[in-house]
Formats: sequence, structure tokens, C-alpha cells
Amino acid sequence: MKITGMVFYDFDDTIAVTDVFRATHGAMDMTGYDDQFFVDAFGDNKRIAQLEWHFDRLKVRGVKISIISFGWNAVIRESLERVGLADFFGEDLIFGNDSKLMLEREGIKGEVIREQIRLHQYSFDRVVFVDDNKENVGFCEKEKICQTLHVNHEGGMNEKDLKTIERIFH
Repeated sequence: MKITGMVFYDFDDTIAVTDVFRATHGAMDMTGYDDQFFVDAFGDNKRIAQLEWHFDRLKVRGVKISIISFGWNAVIRESLERVGLADFFGEDLIFGNDSKLMLEREGIKGEVIREQIRLHQYSFDRVVFVDDNKENVGFCEKEKICQTLHVNHEGGMNEKDLKTIERIFH
């Protein structure tokens, strides 16, 4: 399948409706948390199904999806696995705070995105960064790295946000 673009999602308060990192006090081991914790962290089963539909629609359109977060790689992966969303994100497409590229780029999300764009030769109009943190979004806007979507409300991405992203890759 031809890759038509890429979306970089923040994890906490964007894909998840809560800040999992904060809720777990920065824990790296999630074995003590039951499945309901993760369902709640993503909203509920209905919202998880919405995310699955969204990610699948992008995948069918040839869009790669990635996570770029200040959380830990293992926690992000475990969270996605517990709610059935892990298969949408390849191991090399999750950039947590402890990932090699995030460490090399001193935790600047925009620099990680810039490197991925360079590696895959994506054009500006085919890359979107989605984050609830205005500073992270602002860096990408100021540096003209990619298109952005600021999730400027509580509860992570909502249906309107998902449709906005999908329209870019119609």
C-alpha cells in the first residue's frame, strides 16, 4: 500500500482522555492496573471503538500513525494493548520520552517529527501533529514543520477532531 501521509498523536489527554503518566505517578510497570483502568483512561468502550474506526480509516487511506509523548514507551504500548489499539502503531512509530529519537532530540516533539518527515520525505500538507499542549503545537507552527491540530478541550480528541484529521486525508 502506498503511504499517503502521517499523523503524529500525543498520547496523554489526546488519544487517552486522561493523563495516564500522571494518573500512574510516572510508573513504568503497569501490571498492577486492571483492564478497567485502561478502558477508563481512553474514555469508555464506545470511545475506544471510535478511535479504532478512526485509525482504521486512516490506515485504509495509506496514512501511517504515530505516537509522540512525554510518557514512557512501555506504558503507552501496554495501554494500547489493553484496549485493543496496539496493532495500529508499529514499534518504530511510538516515540515516548525514553525512546532513542526523543532523547537525541532533547524531548522536543517538533524535532522528532521533523526527523521523521526528512526520513520518509513527506510534504508539509501530508503530515499532521495532534496535541493538547499549545507549546508543542506552537513549535511546529512557528517552524512550519507540519499541519497541526490543537486539542484545546478536556477529554482528549472528540468526534469533531477525528473528522478534521480524516478530512485532511480524504
